[in-house]
Amino acid sequence: MFQKILVPLDGSVLAEKALPLASAIARVHGSTLCLARIVPYFAVLAADPLLYDEVNRLSEEDALGYLHQVEQALPSDVPTEVVAEIGSAAEGVLDLAKKRQADLIVLCSHGRSGMSRLVFGSVAERILSQADVPTVIINARCESWDESSKRILVPLDGSQLAEQALGPARALADALPAQLHLLNAVTSAHIRLETPSMAAVFADLEEREMDEAKAYLSEQAELTGLDGVMTAVELAADGAAEAITSYASREKIDMIVMSSHGRSGFSRWVYGSVAEKVLRSACCATLVVRHGLTEA
Repeated sequence: MFQKILVPLDGSVLAEKALPLASAIARVHGSTLCLARIVPYFAVLAADPLLYDEVNRLSEEDALGYLHQVEQALPSDVPTEVVAEIGSAAEGVLDLAKKRQADLIVLCSHGRSGMSRLVFGSVAERILSQADVPTVIINARCESWDESSKRILVPLDGSQLAEQALGPARALADALPAQLHLLNAVTSAHIRLETPSMAAVFADLEEREMDEAKAYLSEQAELTGLDGVMTAVELAADGAAEAITSYASREKIDMIVMSSHGRSGFSRWVYGSVAEKVLRSACCATLVVRHGLTEA
């Protein structure tokens, strides 16, 4: 499913946390890893344009030297290529993804920008909002990816939008291999009135919602074509994001795969939303599939 995987690096140890997962995906899919470093424009206060060009050339050569060192440390059975370009970080990564025909981007959320810029205003957020391919964001709190058995979680809410995450999740679960978990966090929209009679009515409505969610997840599990798919329905009393991250922590999930709303709706989807909270809170990798990029 993934033929070329782009891994943006900035020379930091945090950014390199993306490499084990990217290498694991590349190995099982026969993908090529494209190791990339975008060198910022060097602002030199000099009237001589030749000096400006020379400084940028040296910076690019230094970046290529670093990438070749990283390349040599990777498993020998993973095909690799390296590329360094001068430019701004987010735009450079997006341009490279198109030029190199990458169909997956894997990056750490922090890198040199630090812990405080996980999503808002960060390079990772800009790449997530504009990339034409699925993007894996690895939280800096994630443990290193290893060769042990894996668990992949797909939060579903009954919408076709959320179901678009099933295709990549199914492909990864089948190839790694990993156990696939489907979760529906039921959030009741009913207004509660503190009367015994109404409490009984709302309890009955919630029970029906839970039963419908269980039936829906069973149907989706059957459609994946994979054996051993786990399904879970939880009443999200404190919100869907909290239910998702709590389940991920409790069940030792290694990756959450979920959909976004695409270009027009991504900012509404991230800021103050379930997805933004999951990206910030989950201690595992999160694969985001933008709406319209892939079919479930």
